[in-house]
Amino acid sequence: MDGVQLISYIHQNLPDVPVIAITGYSDIQTAVNALKLGASDFVVKPFDLAAVDESTRAALEKSNVYMEIRHLRRWLKDRSIFGGMLSKTPEMHRVFEIIRMVAPTHMTVLVQGKELVASAIHYQSGRCQGPFVTINCAGFPETLLESELFGYEKGAFTGAEQAKPGKIELAHGGTLFLDEIESISLVMQGKLLRVLEDQKFQRLGANTSIRVDMRVIAASNIPLKDLVAQGRMRSDFYYRINVIPIHLVPLRQRKVDIQLLVHDFLRHHPIVAEKGINAISKEVMNVLMDYPWPGNIRELQNILARAIVLAAGRIIETVDLPDLALEPQPKENGIIGCASLDEWMRKQEKRFLEQKLEDFGGNVALMAKGCGIGLRTLSRKIRLHNLDPKGSQNNKT
Repeated sequence: MDGVQLISYIHQNLPDVPVIAITGYSDIQTAVNALKLGASDFVVKPFDLAAVDESTRAALEKSNVYMEIRHLRRWLKDRSIFGGMLSKTPEMHRVFEIIRMVAPTHMTVLVQGKELVASAIHYQSGRCQGPFVTINCAGFPETLLESELFGYEKGAFTGAEQAKPGKIELAHGGTLFLDEIESISLVMQGKLLRVLEDQKFQRLGANTSIRVDMRVIAASNIPLKDLVAQGRMRSDFYYRINVIPIHLVPLRQRKVDIQLLVHDFLRHHPIVAEKGINAISKEVMNVLMDYPWPGNIRELQNILARAIVLAAGRIIETVDLPDLALEPQPKENGIIGCASLDEWMRKQEKRFLEQKLEDFGGNVALMAKGCGIGLRTLSRKIRLHNLDPKGSQNNKT
């Protein structure tokens, strides 16, 4: 090949290598073509060392900038983004590494977190071409949950006018994600345990079993070991689903990720582009960094969505946070009277929920909307803290 062809080859196969072409006065067009093909510069003969030195220095500086950009993009891709999850913290990177290791296996996984982790495991596994079926166990009463999971035959119960496959059957060849598994009854735990052990199930109203090949990923928002100690979870069921536990770090313990999450949310929200929003003020970012985020990333997304809609200009300059962020916190002798940060956060969360239940007269749906928290998440937190919405309603009246 000639020099021009060589430059083209280097530019395509070794993009980090800068190329300087040397040509004579009578061959300027060749030099121009070389630049079009990717050469950094050209030097005309006869030349002196100073010209070569200057051209080389400029080419290397330019090349270093491009290399840094590429390395930064690779670093961000490998270190901050994983399966749709964003984090710069070592704790979450360890979670990413566990997911990488467990994904190719067929082991049951228990996640103390949310659906993104389950999705990342599924789509990095050998089952990625199969279905990813999800169900929130807290969203159904027990009788309806059973029909949703196992399906039913025609005439199995009043209203069953035709047969319907359940989530277990639909997950054949793929992954079944059971969210908020802590909410299911002891009876349902026994039925699911048999499916996990035998890989067979029966539709409601059926006499024959159906074999199913699926992986199960369960998610819980509270430590299931505590439920076993309280008699609310079967120990055999617990040990069957707790093969590979993955514990997610709450947002309040990885605040370094807040800025990353905020900018990612703004970059993908459709109203941001429509309104031409291009920044968030430093003051608002400081407020977001200081807030304890009891509702984790979902709460952050709800707060940002409201701020985007209400933004008057191209910069988000105000944000509406629950009163918990503004109230002075009780101290004992100048020191927070709790043994750990988690204990303090649980007490503050309970105090906040008690106050809000009173403010909204026990109306959980209205409270969820006003606080920017999902209804299911709020209901779970109310149960976790043993709060009584009806009692708040009585107090209000």
